Amino acid sequence: MAPPTTKLDFGRAILRDSLTKRLRSLRPRPSQVLVVIDRRAAESVGAQVERAVRNAGLEAVWVTAPHGEARKTMASAESIAARLIRRGADRSSVLLAVGGGVTSDMAGFVASMLFRGIRWGVIPTTLLSMADASIGGKTAVNLPEGKNLVGSFHFPEFVVADVRTLRTLPQREWFCGMGEIVKTAMLSGPVLMQQLEKTPRAKLLRSGDALAELVRSCARYKTKVVARDPLEGDTRKLLNLGHTFGHALETSAGPRRLAHGEAVALGIRCALRDSLERGLCSDLYAERILKLIKRVGLPESYPGKLPAAGELRKLLRRDKKSASGKLDLILPIRAGHNVIVPGVEPRSAAAVICRTFA
Repeated sequence: MAPPTTKLDFGRAILRDSLTKRLRSLRPRPSQVLVVIDRRAAESVGAQVERAVRNAGLEAVWVTAPHGEARKTMASAESIAARLIRRGADRSSVLLAVGGGVTSDMAGFVASMLFRGIRWGVIPTTLLSMADASIGGKTAVNLPEGKNLVGSFHFPEFVVADVRTLRTLPQREWFCGMGEIVKTAMLSGPVLMQQLEKTPRAKLLRSGDALAELVRSCARYKTKVVARDPLEGDTRKLLNLGHTFGHALETSAGPRRLAHGEAVALGIRCALRDSLERGLCSDLYAERILKLIKRVGLPESYPGKLPAAGELRKLLRRDKKSASGKLDLILPIRAGHNVIVPGVEPRSAAAVICRTFA
């Protein structure tokens, strides 16, 4: 597969004009725009999206996406696809996913499967989606056995991220986005790490220029990684820092008790613990990251009673990145330096989780 060529627009108060421009520039011209939007996004940006589609001289079909990680399922994806077909979707349609990471994951999956793949674009409306989920072309739905186990790589034509759409974002979802920003800073290196540490906390929690620049930096870094390794055969695996541990914790707790960004933060704590025990990172670096996690409002402990080691082993073994029942763990060394440790037994990873939250 050739490297993706997704066009990125990040800033403040750019949504209507940037979306109009991106839709007008599509070649060949789409027959229509299939807008898959969650209810919260419809209330906050629906009018702007409608105006942009109209300004581009196109007609729109609107379908409401179900809200919440628990409804990111094959059944929901099938329902969206069926509604789009009944409303006249065809091979030359372009699908527009408007909402958070759940919406972009599921709508992108539908776009990858509908007519064996149609073009699509993303309007992320949560911080987590802007910093991570809307970029990179990973689309998926969940199974009862685990997160994102059925999916595909299908790169969007464009992403338009306007931080002004975050003004009504609930605080918990804001903190979840910070989990992915911390992860990206650990991967990217000292510049982004210092940028995150030096930005006043009040500005981290406001949809202003400082946040827009942080999100833009995260998007640029992820775009470079994805361009080098579109299908996650090598270096793109580094983007899973905190995720293998985190997904097991997220699945065990359920979405009400532990959201994705929160789970990533707990997964990073596990990765730091494992790295310290292996002698890969220093106490000073681990303390620096833990201080940053606390500063941006992310949890420090598992909510409730930790599952038994045997249950954690089962969840880790089902991770979509496992191979022959073994895991590739991403462990931090210092800012910008992380290592892929292949062939880790789920039993060993489960023990790390238990030691971290004992």
